Amino acid sequence: DTPDVKSTFEFNIRSPLPVIASGLPTGISNDSDQGTEKTGATETLLYTFKQDIPIPSYLFALASGDIATAPIGPRSTLATGPEELESSKWEFEADTERFIQVAESLVYDYAWTTYNVLILPASFPYGGMENPVYTFATPTIVSGDRQNIDVIAHELSHSWSGNLVSNASWEHFWLNEGWTTYLERRIQAAVHGEPHRDFSAIIGWKALTDSVDQFGADHEFTKLVVNLKGKDPDDAFSSIPYEKGFHLLYHLEKLVGKAKWDTFIPSYFEVFRGRSLDSDEFKSTLLEFFQGDGEVAKKLESVDWDAWFYKPGLPPKPEFDTSMVDVCYQLAEKWKGWTSTGDADDFEPRAEDIKGWMANQVVVFLERIQDFHRPLGKDAVHVMGQSYGFATSKNVEIVSRYLIVGLMARSEEVLQPTAELLGKVGRMKFVRPL
Repeated sequence: DTPDVKSTFEFNIRSPLPVIASGLPTGISNDSDQGTEKTGATETLLYTFKQDIPIPSYLFALASGDIATAPIGPRSTLATGPEELESSKWEFEADTERFIQVAESLVYDYAWTTYNVLILPASFPYGGMENPVYTFATPTIVSGDRQNIDVIAHELSHSWSGNLVSNASWEHFWLNEGWTTYLERRIQAAVHGEPHRDFSAIIGWKALTDSVDQFGADHEFTKLVVNLKGKDPDDAFSSIPYEKGFHLLYHLEKLVGKAKWDTFIPSYFEVFRGRSLDSDEFKSTLLEFFQGDGEVAKKLESVDWDAWFYKPGLPPKPEFDTSMVDVCYQLAEKWKGWTSTGDADDFEPRAEDIKGWMANQVVVFLERIQDFHRPLGKDAVHVMGQSYGFATSKNVEIVSRYLIVGLMARSEEVLQPTAELLGKVGRMKFVRPL
């Protein structure tokens, strides 16, 4: 049970309900001689799958239940419960194929034949799990506004980084998640525009800062390459391998130049296709690739690899394009004048304040409010929820952060909605802060 060992798989799964697995389906048998079996009063069928691409054991996955399916692209299927099928289909059908095509242009052709999404019950604790063929995803990304499907851009990117090319051990987890976060943001830039990449990175920088603060800036788990001897790898899990890993790759892109860096990406994923590697192998492969380019080789000599790999705490902060966050910060500053009675000078909250905003801009705004030295007053929280529609939003990314603002204000009116959300949503990202 290590990501350094990969194997092909054949699945033979009996169930009374439809089955999905991390392989391509090869048949459903109801032949009474070999395909059906009665367990008590329940008749089962034999569902078979084959995965010809070697994968590590952590990517072995299966699900069975009352599953319905619908197409969301020429090579993609959405699977979920029958009652949730139409709304989930609408959420993904506009962007899934575009995401795949952009990823293919960055790396190379998608290797797993079909890319599909299974929306799990609400108790699923993660945003998504990148199982081959079928990404397993949280229903919280089905928000009715197509604002949260960048989770799919992330899980899709794992089809190259993590699934085809894997970290050799969990000490080098950034090779999975840092690369995946990097590719995810390149997809965002291609689909939505370049400013969206830095906008996402700014949100990620806050998550990185929060994780470093939580562990402590000198903690072993704030290093990019961690020492897990005698440790449970789950204890080290945080945004650090995602975001610190992204920043190493982003730094290298800026250092080398985007055009030349983009020639390295498909080469790297081809060299280690179907294999696992560690951080030193990544470094040596990069240096070897550019050794014939004197200008780039000289630039790479300036990289302090020991600091990037083994220094705890935050990496150097780049100069971000802040064009998409500035408006969020400006609105947050206007709210600073609100007191517990809801008074403010020259400011009257209106729905137009956030007209045309993406959901993630609202997230940035609310997180800025959370960072106020003095929490908003209860009346201000009420006005915010009513004026901006946060109290009735179906987007859990927004609602959860608004509820935190209310809880910080000790607002009684958010207590019941908070309890209801905690009873309906199992995703740790939302449950733990609340």
